[in-house]
Amino acid sequence: MEDKAKGGLQHIPTGTALSLHSTRSSIIARGRRDAANAASNPHHRQAVTDYNARNFTEAAAGFRLAAEQGHAESQYLLSTMYDAGQGLPQDDTQSAYWERKAAEQGHAYAQANLSFRYYGADNFPEAFAWCQRAAHSNLAWAQYNLGLMYRKGEGVPQSNTEAAHWYRLAATQNFPEAQQKLADLYYTGQGVPLSYTHAAAWYRKAAEQGNAEAQFQLGHLYAFGQGVDHDYTQSRHWTRQAALQGHEQALRELKRREYRDP
Repeated sequence: MEDKAKGGLQHIPTGTALSLHSTRSSIIARGRRDAANAASNPHHRQAVTDYNARNFTEAAAGFRLAAEQGHAESQYLLSTMYDAGQGLPQDDTQSAYWERKAAEQGHAYAQANLSFRYYGADNFPEAFAWCQRAAHSNLAWAQYNLGLMYRKGEGVPQSNTEAAHWYRLAATQNFPEAQQKLADLYYTGQGVPLSYTHAAAWYRKAAEQGNAEAQFQLGHLYAFGQGVDHDYTQSRHWTRQAALQGHEQALRELKRREYRDP
């Protein structure tokens, strides 16, 4: 099983609708919101209504009014609209400006996106610092990225123990990529005691959420009876699930096994 420390940080995925009170919201962000803060500014409330009606120009204008009054959520959302070019011309400079304004007020998603921005510019110390702030706000996506930076020694001395710690925090919030990475560490005994049983358990959690790498590795464990009972049927099942997502090793493994399949 190869070292999976390669690869960059993840950006918060794009959603479709905004909410003042639900636990899911968007443009770029996904996750918990502070409802009282979000609802406290009338410009923000109207902008959310406009955004959900796809009146993006009006929404951007409303978010700007609230942002200029120091409303952190509006600053963050305005930054994402500049980033996407929704309701106003795309402008990286303005996006970064409002993102930082929100981040400096402790907005976890803005902090995480600011970290991603610094990471993309190869400024790993700043990327780590902002990611750490977001991770301490219990943002699973940031905890996962912090684990990656510890694993790779980017912006901080390399530490598999710290990587495992932050992966675990995100994994216990059901973040599949963190579950897969934590399983990798258990499989190799890096940062945690070697345990095929724990590796299998975490791979399974991620695999059941559709993580192709975890599906492939779980299939590998079933093939060799590591941490689970040897089971060719289960091995084939999980390898196929990974292959259906285009996982290259899984596709090669299925091709190699063809003669054994009914």
